Amino acid sequence: MSETQPAGAVAIGVDVGATVIKAGLVGLDGELLASFREHSPRTTSALRDFVCSVRGKATGAVLGIGIGCKGVIDAATTRVNSLPGDLNFLEGCTLRELAGMDGLLVVADNDARTALVAEVLWGAAQGRHNVVLLTLGTGVGGAALVNGMILRGFSGAACHFGHMTLDMRGGLCICGNYGCLETCFSSRAIESSYSAHIHRASPTLLSLDSDGRIPTTEAVFQAAADGDPSARRVLDLAFESLTAALVSLLHIFDPELLIFGGNIAAAGPQLLAPLHEEVGRRTRVLLGRKVPIVLQSTIGYGGVAGAAGLVFLQQQLLTI
Repeated sequence: MSETQPAGAVAIGVDVGATVIKAGLVGLDGELLASFREHSPRTTSALRDFVCSVRGKATGAVLGIGIGCKGVIDAATTRVNSLPGDLNFLEGCTLRELAGMDGLLVVADNDARTALVAEVLWGAAQGRHNVVLLTLGTGVGGAALVNGMILRGFSGAACHFGHMTLDMRGGLCICGNYGCLETCFSSRAIESSYSAHIHRASPTLLSLDSDGRIPTTEAVFQAAADGDPSARRVLDLAFESLTAALVSLLHIFDPELLIFGGNIAAAGPQLLAPLHEEVGRRTRVLLGRKVPIVLQSTIGYGGVAGAAGLVFLQQQLLTI
């Protein structure tokens, strides 16, 4: 941390997700001073309006805007090089131009990387040099710190762990591949699988609501805890896929720590308990130890804090 920190230094962090867009005013110590959220925009003008509204609510000096976004982001130019799925309208856009105002600094990166930045600066990854992070939500994102450097790869697509192939004959994924982790363990996958049980008239505690909407992932987790056999089956199969992916990641990266973020991480012990023993058993021989699996320090707004952290890093007020 720099010795010449400006008093009251604040940056805006924006986390653009498939379902929700979040933002916040973040202090140099990582504290979330104010937070904002809306349903994810479906046009560039809606995204610009959201960022402008957050900027308008900031009092005092703002050092810049950091944006974490799904997809393959060129961190040097902030261009969205590839973004399949719901936010495809952003593909080809330069976020710096889209969100820029009054010459304010705008920086951007993949949303999972910004979540990892927050953990490195202020959270569980402080002082670590080799860390893997997965964001478990509507889809599955990932990031890795390797020997003190955040891995980006040749084209910026490194660590899209949600698109690891687990089943060559599996379902079609938004990325064009088949049987990706995201098709097996994500909010969409869990909700879709439970919906299939409802349509098969399997024993379930939950049903479609009056508008025909399927139960949420949070509701499926709770139903499983309440003894719902269909919910338990859905989660058992989903956890098998996640376990296989984690074992592979630990063998590939040999990290000091594995971190979970994203909205599914809010399940807490119900998420971690099924994984600790099985993942440890399958990796203990090669690694010679049990890798700790922990939750993101700021559930829900870690990506926002990390996006703001990009501004502090660019301004050299903080270092990784």
